[in-house]
Amino acid sequence: MNADIFEKWFVEMLANLEEPSVVVMDNASYHSVLAEEYPRANARKADIQKWLEKKFISYSPVETLCELREKVKMAIPREKKYKLDSVALQMGHEVVRLPPYHCQYNPIELIWAQVKDEITKEVWTKCGEHCNKLQDADFIKEGLRDEILEPIILTINPDDSSTDEDENDDDELPY
Repeated sequence: MNADIFEKWFVEMLANLEEPSVVVMDNASYHSVLAEEYPRANARKADIQKWLEKKFISYSPVETLCELREKVKMAIPREKKYKLDSVALQMGHEVVRLPPYHCQYNPIELIWAQVKDEITKEVWTKCGEHCNKLQDADFIKEGLRDEILEPIILTINPDDSSTDEDENDDDELPY
């Protein structure tokens, strides 16, 4: 599978949907092509300068490659924008991306396990409900962890010095 083949299939699939839909997408590389290309870390200086010019970002010809890379870094938006997300949006659909390394939230994983059997609407519904339960349980665990763990606050004050009590405690240690 590659990005071009997947995009072609994805557009055809979206065109066949009768009503606006939410598409759950994992983070496979062919699902995650950025909407805009940025110079990579190994890009040549001339290519980075060309990209900066195209973006109307000023630079000096005497700037080092490292300095130019910093300008590119500053120009890249913090939130990634994916090509397929905008394609889906233009066609009236929305893409929701799973967090990386959380395939257990994706019903398709359970469907692939049953691929030899007939996949019905009921099976899809059951798999979706199962994944929702896993996600809800993880949210609860996350909340409980926040409740159980108290924040630890250390105050470092350079004016504090040890007291006689502290020094005496050290004498009682067995080592």
